[in-house]
Amino acid sequence: MVIRIRVTRPEFEAASNHGYVYGQIIRRRIFPVYVELGIESNYLPFPKDDPKTEYRFFKDCHLYLAETEEQLDREEYLSESLGIAIVIYS
Repeated sequence: MVIRIRVTRPEFEAASNHGYVYGQIIRRRIFPVYVELGIESNYLPFPKDDPKTEYRFFKDCHLYLAETEEQLDREEYLSESLGIAIVIYS
């Protein structure tokens, strides 16, 4: 399973191997996340990808999800997922 995270343009450009990003998971609601990135690999496009959007793929990441930005800042997470694949997009 690959989780897609929307990030700001500066976060997208600054993302690097073993770095981190802050972003959002968009489901029925928007959840703020903190992601410790693993290793970047080649991104293979999905048919539904927006051609105006840039994507990057990282594997072996750690994702921390909160209900609000304030909870994310206080490290009060709803869930943690370790060793997962992430696609960031901006």
